[in-house]
Amino acid sequence: MHSLYLSAAVAVFAASVASQRLTKPALQPNLDNLVQGFLNNLPITPSTQTPFQAGSIPTDCKNIVEGEGLNAADVQTWTVKYNDCSAPWIVCYHRNSRGPLSDLVNTFGRLPVRTRQYVRHVISLPSTSDFAYNSGGNIAMFGGTINNVNVYFHEAAHSLDLLGAYPIKPLSSSAKWASEYNLDSAVPDPYAQTNQVENVAQNTVVTAYERNVPGGFFGLNPNANRIFHQYATVDTQQREGGTLLVKGGACTGRLANSAPVPVAGATSRVAASSMPNVDLPAGITVVPGKDFNTKDSCKSKP
Repeated sequence: MHSLYLSAAVAVFAASVASQRLTKPALQPNLDNLVQGFLNNLPITPSTQTPFQAGSIPTDCKNIVEGEGLNAADVQTWTVKYNDCSAPWIVCYHRNSRGPLSDLVNTFGRLPVRTRQYVRHVISLPSTSDFAYNSGGNIAMFGGTINNVNVYFHEAAHSLDLLGAYPIKPLSSSAKWASEYNLDSAVPDPYAQTNQVENVAQNTVVTAYERNVPGGFFGLNPNANRIFHQYATVDTQQREGGTLLVKGGACTGRLANSAPVPVAGATSRVAASSMPNVDLPAGITVVPGKDFNTKDSCKSKP
């Protein structure tokens, strides 16, 4: 029993450390200079989009939409089937979003499929500010982030870290990450200074760039060695986890879809007994879910 309490105490301490602000200087003012390289080297995965059953919406989408003070009846829900995965994604698009549905579908589709498979739903919502967050594997995109590939990578990175895609689970609160961070003299950018959870996410964006863009991040920034140990740790974890950040291949698993529910106020109300089947197809491993929310630290643009 004593060891159980000790383990719990260690876990709480590790989580506390992971949430503390970092003091190492930023290597760059932001990671905006990575966007064009991603666009040039990560092709849009072909897909087909089909309207979801009228009057219904995934539970997680509805909860996020209404949690932001918006009306779920203003959300269009779509099933998006990418060519590299037999299991489609269900995405939720608010009619007042600052870009078309195609921005969401195509930008998300640029992410490597083994990164995408750790995202449950993508939700696009209107806002005068540009920000995003990850809630339990659901990515909520606000304002102009709907077509920002860096932000998709960053938010998906939280899933890889916090849902346990890496051998070290979660990476951001591990002793290994802390020791490798201590060997470096910088973090990628000011956003990474927020805490270790955001630092791991920004280093994941760096690692994705290094692995998919010729010349990589280390060819782009002459001082990149100042974050080498953090980058190398993420790279080792993504490689041992199944080359999660490298383009190509096919999905091997998926987060289960959240259950569909009626849209209150929708023109076409659907009885609970006639909700669409959103089970994953045979052969797709179900990725275990976990409750977390990065909203408090992700309310600014990566």
